[in-house]
Amino acid sequence: MDADTVAGCASLAMLLEVSGDPKPGNVDREHDYAGTRYEHFLASAVGVYPVFRAAAASRGHVGRWLRRGVEASRAWQQGGNTHFGTLLLLTPLAVAAGAARSPGEVQARARRVAATTTVEDAVEFYRCFEKVHVRLRPVEDLDVYDPHSIREVRRRGLTLRDILRLSVPGGDRIAGEWLHGFPATFRAARRLAPLMERWGPREAAVRVYMELMAEAPDTLVAIKRGRAWAERLQGEARRRLDAPLEELHRWDRRLLAAGMNPGTTADLLAGGLFAALLRGYRP
Repeated sequence: MDADTVAGCASLAMLLEVSGDPKPGNVDREHDYAGTRYEHFLASAVGVYPVFRAAAASRGHVGRWLRRGVEASRAWQQGGNTHFGTLLLLTPLAVAAGAARSPGEVQARARRVAATTTVEDAVEFYRCFEKVHVRLRPVEDLDVYDPHSIREVRRRGLTLRDILRLSVPGGDRIAGEWLHGFPATFRAARRLAPLMERWGPREAAVRVYMELMAEAPDTLVAIKRGRAWAERLQGEARRRLDAPLEELHRWDRRLLAAGMNPGTTADLLAGGLFAALLRGYRP
């Protein structure tokens, strides 16, 4: 697929994700966080366009493009970490899409990209954390903020897939996407397509966001507040799947006041939007 088309779909997916509202607990057009505003997400989505284009044209080196995406995101805005999880999800998909002859091939090619990462991809992943602070689950003794970990990664011959595999037992949903062939991402894309035709991208994004939150505990909430809180949030999302938008706005305000930020759910929504755009949807 054409690299410019892939990059356009990736950046537009990020813009549509942050513009859907209400996405309970997350930044959107109506709500900012202290220090991280809606426009920071917009700037990041625009800034990473050339990195996605290069990734799609390269057909490899996923770790390098992830690190460059993180650097571009930070260079274009001053709001801190806006898109690390989204970049971790979209980068292998962009590499795969660039090598695919049609949208129908992207998921299979993405599985291949995820399965064939190298030690240097893992090293580049660790170098991302020189630019951005991200809440992550500990991965054995390989602290991403310890410069000695890169030497240990090389000594043990760990690939990026190996690093992410260590995160799966703890419930990391993005790592699970990498390891299991991006099932939630492409399931979200299939759900989004008819809903976007019916309601447009904003409400469709909200509805699929709620479905993704109801599927499994949000990784970021589990890291910040504990597994019990993440499971409670999942249950509350299930009970609100068919709720009117007015009720979701009220729930959004409660989650924001409580500091409950289902950021991994937003990352998965961006992945689903990207796959839907690759398949030809246009707002």
